[in-house]
Amino acid sequence: MKSVLDTERDLKEMLLLIKKIINTDAVALFMLEGDSLVLKASTEDKYSKSAYHGEGYLLSVIKGKKSLIQSRFKYSLFDIENTASKDAGSSLCVPVFDGNVSVGVLEMVSSKESAFGAHEEDIAAGFAGQIGQTIGKARSYLEVERFAKGFKSLHEASRSFGISLRVEEIAEKLVELVFGMVNSSAVGFFMPDKGELRVVAKKGFEPEDESFYSKGTYFDLIVKNKHPLHFSHLEGKRGVYPFRIPDARTFLGIPIMSSGNDVLGILAVVSREANAISSFHGHFLSIMADQAALSMTNARLHHEVEKLAMTDGLTRLYNHKHFYERLGDEFQRYERFPHPISLLVMDIDYFKKINDVHGHPAGDAVLLGLAAMLKKTLRGIDIIARYGGEEFAAVLLNTETPRAKKIAERLRVKVMNTPFAVDGNDLTIALSIGVATYPHDAENKEDLINKADRALYYAKENGRNQVCLWKDIEGK
Repeated sequence: MKSVLDTERDLKEMLLLIKKIINTDAVALFMLEGDSLVLKASTEDKYSKSAYHGEGYLLSVIKGKKSLIQSRFKYSLFDIENTASKDAGSSLCVPVFDGNVSVGVLEMVSSKESAFGAHEEDIAAGFAGQIGQTIGKARSYLEVERFAKGFKSLHEASRSFGISLRVEEIAEKLVELVFGMVNSSAVGFFMPDKGELRVVAKKGFEPEDESFYSKGTYFDLIVKNKHPLHFSHLEGKRGVYPFRIPDARTFLGIPIMSSGNDVLGILAVVSREANAISSFHGHFLSIMADQAALSMTNARLHHEVEKLAMTDGLTRLYNHKHFYERLGDEFQRYERFPHPISLLVMDIDYFKKINDVHGHPAGDAVLLGLAAMLKKTLRGIDIIARYGGEEFAAVLLNTETPRAKKIAERLRVKVMNTPFAVDGNDLTIALSIGVATYPHDAENKEDLINKADRALYYAKENGRNQVCLWKDIEGK
């Protein structure tokens, strides 16, 4: 900031010195920004406007890289107030270079006709060279500062991503860093999910839904092509869905790619300003996206390892250990939010006979089929596990005994009436199910498991292929 302020002060002092040495009425410096000339410094306090669009003679000086002397000149073209006359006079325009590139124009005006010649042109050209060097130094300082900020953001990203083991957490940190790094109106991170894109992290906008269909949008192109998509001017086009910003002018979408070249997600940035994201920032955002991709890949691997540790290798249901832990979590939650917990313990009747007659692969096929049926029949919030061998268990949350009995009976009938295809043969099986409910039947977690086990044992000892409630056998 100090460097920028010093530059403005230095430019003002140089223009005042030019005005004094050449003995002219006014001096102004215009810099090219896009298609416009923007007033950067002047010797006058007031101008009727600060940006000049398509001024032919000023732009011709920049494009032609040659000075221009106008011996007769109307002040109204220059539009300067508080000068001696606006009827006639003369002007001298000298290009300003940053290296070999013409970036601006230094203009001097006088109320006298033919006030400028070769001598004044040489003096102005010398000052234009000094101005170019001053501007170049300021630009270099800003570039260094941008690099410093960019590398600082990359360092923060590397550090914060590295300690996160959840994809959602990494996405939130990425969005937060990007929003503070570039001139953005909204930043979002989206993940492919069953043909849609799910909003995982956001800042600066509120989506109408948690997920959306990307077909026909910029996001669809990014997913298909697996390459960034950058628009600097979106004038006249509708807002970028799902940002719903009607005056969006800049869009940048970067795919987050896995090592296997799969799209893990999309980082999208929208700004209401045109050219809001420079190639410099785009480069840094791409590097940051690569860091996020690596961290997300590691997080997914960690999740898979955790999942393997908590699931049964054959059925992919929870294993006994994790089932026990999840049941304990529900008992802890009960302390804050009391709700009935029903436990179903199930056993396949005569399962040993299936293995003996048809072989263990047939037994595995039956276990897989039953696991799939349990997941399809029970609710998503219920906790289902392979309890051991041919035994399965399910925790029915917020379910009283009568409702648990209906669910267990519906499951038993469905299993009994569904043939399992094994090696071209249809096998039918039957389930015995024991049911107990907390807090009505048991005092704690261990007691609930024991009561459901005893109800299952009673069902098997008294005919099999039936549902037995603890409350019906209590005392027997």
